[in-house]
Amino acid sequence: MDREERNRLREEQDKQRAEQDKQRESEKEQREHEREKEQHAKEQHEKDREFQIERMKFERDKMDFELQMKGTEVKKANSVISEDEEAEDNKEGSVASGHTNQRVAAKAPKMPCFDERSDDMDSFLHRSEVYADSQRWSKGPWAVYLSVLLKGKALEVYPRLPVKDAQDYDILKDVLLKRF
Repeated sequence: MDREERNRLREEQDKQRAEQDKQRESEKEQREHEREKEQHAKEQHEKDREFQIERMKFERDKMDFELQMKGTEVKKANSVISEDEEAEDNKEGSVASGHTNQRVAAKAPKMPCFDERSDDMDSFLHRSEVYADSQRWSKGPWAVYLSVLLKGKALEVYPRLPVKDAQDYDILKDVLLKRF
């Protein structure tokens, strides 16, 4: 082998090494790019997750607020019903006994609250109807009195009803029976 061939061989080997170095560098850059993409995807996923958490917190706060508003509506409805009953009772009392502030109707029910773990809704409603009849309540305030005895999932049904429906015992009863 003469010098020219050796020089050519060296040049080819140098070219091959240079190409291999370029290829390694390219692979290294590609791996780095992939790592950056993965890191960006993780960061984006974390941002999305944080956004979802914030959105869920907002929705929970919104539902809490709506529940409070419904509770306020129920309290107002209770006070209106109480005032109406008192006015009605005062009229009846003044006619029957000559006294103006005599209260005839009973107060809120004194019976245990509905417990979804141990009570049957149909039986509970029947028991509350019997109690209301025994107290000689007019049917108007039954729904409101019943709402005081609800808790848990049964209570969640009540504030979702429109105010007019929440004050109608038959509608409330139907909704509760469908739910339970």
